Amino acid sequence: MGDVFTKLGESIKSTFKEATTQTQKSVDQTVYRTELLSKKNELKKAYQQLGEAQYEVHVHNAEEEIPVSLYTKIEVITKEIAQIEKQVGEIVTTQKDSFDTFKRTVKTTWDENMAKQTRPEKGEDGVEIMKICSHCNVGNNISASYCISCGNKF
Repeated sequence: MGDVFTKLGESIKSTFKEATTQTQKSVDQTVYRTELLSKKNELKKAYQQLGEAQYEVHVHNAEEEIPVSLYTKIEVITKEIAQIEKQVGEIVTTQKDSFDTFKRTVKTTWDENMAKQTRPEKGEDGVEIMKICSHCNVGNNISASYCISCGNKF
């Protein structure tokens, strides 16, 4: 009975820790997405300024050049947007991997058979190679003999 309470305590502790970590990653993601929206609005305004400058040159048949600073500004903002999008993608991937590992850890704590299984391999493209159960459509380790969800034999 003491073993059950020990497992329960560990599960509660790890669940709380994971919830805190996931919450922080969600906050970080929100901060980056807000910054991303701001940069996209800034880019939209820069394109609008560029269009207005081009229109003025066209309407007045002026020989004026469009300020190079507008082009530079657009390039800088575009690079900043790409960098923020990359950071958001990394957070999402890290968050998903972290949660998948957490779920596997919790299942392993309560299911002795699952403790013997290893994490699925990743192919060259980074996608996990899994055996799909024909009975319940759950992904399983490629070396599994039985489905981790329904127990169906492969």
